[in-house]
This record gives sequence, C-alpha cells and structure tokens, in this order.
Amino acid sequence: MEDLIHQGLTAEEAQRKARIDLGQPAAQNETYRDAIGLRLFDELGGDIRYGLRALRRNPGFAAVAVLSLALGIGATTAMFSLIYAVLLHPFPYADADRIMNPVIINEQNPGEPRWFATMKPQFETLSRAKSIESLLGFAGANMEITGGALPEDVIGAYLTGNAGSFFGVHALLGRGIEPSDDQGSGQHVAVLNYKFWQRHYGGDPHVIGRTLELDHTPYTIVGVMPRSFAFNDTTGVGDVYLPRGLLHDTVNPPVTAPYIPWIKLKPHVSPAVADAELNAIVRQFAKENPNHFPEKWHLQLQPIIVPYQQNTSRTLYLLLAGVLLLLIIGCANCSILLLARGRARQHELAVRSAIGASRWRILRQLLVEAVVISFAGAMLGVAASYWLAKLPMQLSPDSFPQESVLRINLSILAFSIVLALVSGLFFGLVPALRLSRPDLARALPTRMHGFDAAPTKHRWSALIAAQVTLTLLLMATAGTAIRGFLRLMQLPLGYNPNHVMQAGIVMHFRDLHAWQSIQSREARTAFLGQIQQKIAAVPGVRSASIGPPPPYSGQQMTIDVSGGSDRETQEARVHLVSAEYFATLQIPLRRGRIWDAAENTRGDFIAVVNQSFARRYWPKADPLGHRLRVTGLHTVGPLDAISAQSNGWRNIVGVVADARNDGVDRPVVPAIYLPTPR
Repeated sequence: MEDLIHQGLTAEEAQRKARIDLGQPAAQNETYRDAIGLRLFDELGGDIRYGLRALRRNPGFAAVAVLSLALGIGATTAMFSLIYAVLLHPFPYADADRIMNPVIINEQNPGEPRWFATMKPQFETLSRAKSIESLLGFAGANMEITGGALPEDVIGAYLTGNAGSFFGVHALLGRGIEPSDDQGSGQHVAVLNYKFWQRHYGGDPHVIGRTLELDHTPYTIVGVMPRSFAFNDTTGVGDVYLPRGLLHDTVNPPVTAPYIPWIKLKPHVSPAVADAELNAIVRQFAKENPNHFPEKWHLQLQPIIVPYQQNTSRTLYLLLAGVLLLLIIGCANCSILLLARGRARQHELAVRSAIGASRWRILRQLLVEAVVISFAGAMLGVAASYWLAKLPMQLSPDSFPQESVLRINLSILAFSIVLALVSGLFFGLVPALRLSRPDLARALPTRMHGFDAAPTKHRWSALIAAQVTLTLLLMATAGTAIRGFLRLMQLPLGYNPNHVMQAGIVMHFRDLHAWQSIQSREARTAFLGQIQQKIAAVPGVRSASIGPPPPYSGQQMTIDVSGGSDRETQEARVHLVSAEYFATLQIPLRRGRIWDAAENTRGDFIAVVNQSFARRYWPKADPLGHRLRVTGLHTVGPLDAISAQSNGWRNIVGVVADARNDGVDRPVVPAIYLPTPR
C-alpha cells in the first residue's frame, strides 16, 4: 500500500488495490504456513481430530478395535518390560556388565558350577591380578535379633570395606559400608536392607543411630539401602549388611572365615583374558588346599545375570513370541473392521475425491485414523502392562533377581510408541490402500455399494484366512501347552508333596560353648532328636523328619562303589535325612529296609539308595549287601561333619523308589540317602 501511495494513489485507493492483489489475510497466512512446512502439521492435526470424532460417533467399532489392540499391545509391552527388568537391566550396580562371579567347573560334571571361597591371604593375592579393577569379598551368616521378647531370624551379609565403590549404589538414608568400618577387627555398625527396614522398623526415617542387637552383640545402624539394592549372596538376600572384618571362624577362633569373591573387571578386559590369568592364580590355591577342588576342574568367570538367564530366558522369550502372535491377530482383526467400516464410507470418500482430494491425501487420512486407534489401544495396553508384568514375578519370585524393579521408563515408553505406530500402519495399510481409490461412478449416484468385485473378494478372503490361520495356530499352541501342563501335573513324582511343609530352622552356633556341647555323635543325635520330637508333638502334625525335601535337594558328590559298573563317572546325589524322611514324603521302599534309631545312634556305616542308583551301578545284580563310600563327605556341614571317617565304606541296606529331584523335565539321577547326623 505504501508503494502504491508513493506512485501517486490515494490511501483509500492504494489499500483497495493492495487487498485485491494479495487476497484475504487468512489466504496469505495459509500460503505462508505452506511455504515453511507448517501446513502438513495443520492437516495432520485435523486428521487426528477427525479420527477421534469418528471413534466417538461409532462407540461399538471403537471399543472392539481398541480392546483388540490393547490386549496385544499390553501383553507385548508387559513381556518386554519383564525381560528388560529381569534380563537386560536387572541390577542397579555401577558397570554391572563387568561384575563376574568366579565359579569352579567340575569337568566331570560341568552342568553344576559351584562357588569357591578364599582365605584372606588368597583374597589379597587375587585382588592384585592385572585384569581386576575391584574385588568384593562377602559371606553370609544366619543371625538372630536378640534383646527382645522373642528372637527373630535374619540373614547377615558381611561385605568388605570397598562395597560402596564396588556396587556404586548410594544409601537411601545415612551411608553404606566404608573402608574404615572393615579395618582391624571391624566396627560394630550395620546397614539395613530396604525391606527389612520396612518390616522391622516400619520405614522409620529416624532409624540412623539406633542400636540393633544381633546375637547378643549391639550394632549401630548407620544406613538404609534403597529398594533396588538387594544383594543376594549364597544364603539369600541380606537383611543387614555388616563389615567383613567382624566375621570369624566359629569352630576355630580367632581364624578369619573364608571370603567368597565377586570380581569387577577392568574396562576393555574380556572374560576370556581374565579367565586365563585367574586360572593360573587359583590353581596355585588348589595346590595349597587340594581337598577343596575336584580332580579335574577349571575356573570360569560368569556374569552375575547368568543363573537367571539360564532359568528364565527361554521361557520369557517363548512368552514374548506368543504375545506377538496375539498382537498380529489383533491387527488382522482391526484390518477387517476397518474394511467393513469402509463400506459405509464409500460415499464420503468418493465426495472427497470428486472435489479434488488426491489419493495420497485420502490414504494419509485413513492411516492417521488407524494410528489414532492404535495409540488409543496402546495407552490402555501400557496402563495394563504394568500389572501384567508383575504377575510372573509374584507367581515365581525366586526365579528373578531380587533387585529387579518394574517401572515405566523411557526405553519401555519408546518401545510402546514404536509398537503402536507400527501396529497402526500394519493393520491400517491394506484398508487404506483399498479405500483410497473409490469408484466415483458407482459410489456417487447410489451413495453406497457392496464390494462385489472379484479382486476385492479375494483380498477379503485372504485377510480373513490369515486371521483364522493365526488364531488356530495360537489356539493349537495353547492347547498343546495346556495338555503338556496337565500331563506334568499327573506325572508320578515318586513322593507325595500334599500336606507336607518344610520348616527351616536356623542353628545359631556363634557361641563357642554351645557349639562344643554337641560335638559328639550322641549329643548331636539327641539335639536333633529333641527338635524333631517337639515338632511331631504339635497338634495336627502326623509325622516329622529331618532332611530337605525335593526338588533340588542334596549335593552332587563323587563316590566309590564295590563291584559296580561305570567306574569312570561315579557320582550320585547325596541326601542327609532321618529314618522318618521316607514315611513323611511317602517314598516307597522297594527292597531291603530303612535304618533304625539304634543304628543311627551307634553311627553304623549304612546307606539307602534309589532305583536309578541300583540300575546304574548294579544293572543285573542285587545292590543289597554291596558297599559304597562318599569321598569328601566330612566337609559338608557343621551339623553333619563329625569325623574324618565319615567317608568310609558303607553297607547298602535298602532301595527306595525314584523321587524326581531335578524338576519334571529331567531324568532322575542316582541318589544316596545317609543318616543324619552321620
């Protein structure tokens, strides 16, 4: 307008001519936004709002489509969340991928690695290895809270002073175990596990500085660890964390008890390189203590996640595959729903095409509507996935790391968003391609026509056939799994677990005088017998016995048999039980007899074996009257170890039925039952 005024026009005429040349401001605004790329966002926003209005106008269609996707997306997100929490990032420790558990692999039985312990000089030698950045020493102990009306059992975890820097986890309240706590004979301080703090102190934030009496010794509480820290040693998750210097050998005071090591490798050092260096060091330890190592062995560094991966990874990935199949079925269902809904939209889409809408514009609108449905299902599914992911951890808590915490984080949200976007494009693409090319000649005059063309019928048939096929596949897989589960439920176990309860009684022998009072066989037999009799006298108890029930009980040991076959690999699962053990679990006696109380009191060298043991070592002979011995038996436990003669020759007096002890998916292994105490 200013340029026209300079050319000699009046202000009114210049304004009128400028408006004619440039058009309305709204049109110019649209042109400008198109030039800088904002028009696409305006159109997408309009498509999203239209898609939401369309869902509101068709509540039945919306409910079926959204729920179909919510089920698939929710289940898939739940499985991804569970895998992320328990397999990919289960531990809160700093550089957890470099933390290794050194285990001894018995080359004659490589499937059962075992922990190994070091004395303090060996521990210090190991810490100087070039491949090790930090070495944590720990040991577990069964303790009890004293000073109150009733004692309470707790698990103590003794940690070396570098625990704070090794784990890299800051305390929720106060501080953790520090190097100064572990100097000399150790400071009497305690750091509480989060769950123990909640259970015993009700989450009191003023607990720091209070005194906790453990085994009649006062400890000052200096810290509380966060919920995500649940260090799991050989005895279970520690309730209280104590300086390692406080733990001494109860039997031979003041000798320091062994250290169980965890290793943090230096950056860029592979486990294979560390294995080569540490094997040479540990073999020197084996020369000093040959009884603590098998005949043929090697050291192996295992990432601390390995035990959980071996137990659960195959099951979790199989479940993930199943829920992905469920999601694909849901997407196919939504595709059919969109095609059916497109029948009612033929006239609308034809009008849009007639007034100038390109095929790409219609295709984009239909895809945006599909993505809107997908994101609506994703929001509902993600909300439900948190509870779905918790279900396996509640059903089998011991199968997963205690540190695993389910939470909706950026990785899971990103997975859910990508899953929703891919799902929307997946189930919306076929209907969008079909509906974005309307037949104007047929749609406009009559407003609506059915899909009569042969190619269209073919697409419908193919899509429905694919959905039915996937559904039948999932149903067949589920049916097979259910049949297998029912078959396993009916599989004979060799024992009857119904109405049998295991009562774990922790023996506290930190008091040297209490320990010395039951050193003899007679005293120990009487001590355990009194406990057994008192439990048997409880109303409602039909029988009581001593010994861990299956599954996964006993210890694999090397044995010698007289007159048996297969002498190169002589091993068996050794169980230390009382004579009533077989009656309590209803394990049938197949041949011979069970030892009696008099034989147990005298310490007679006798044994009972299972049928698998008899078939393996005497396949064509009667095992009764033959002899066996268990090498290294005197090193098992303080309540059982009584003399160096415990590994002498024993007479086999009975054969009992096989009891499945390694789960239902593995064969029964040869087993030996020995009296306890022996």
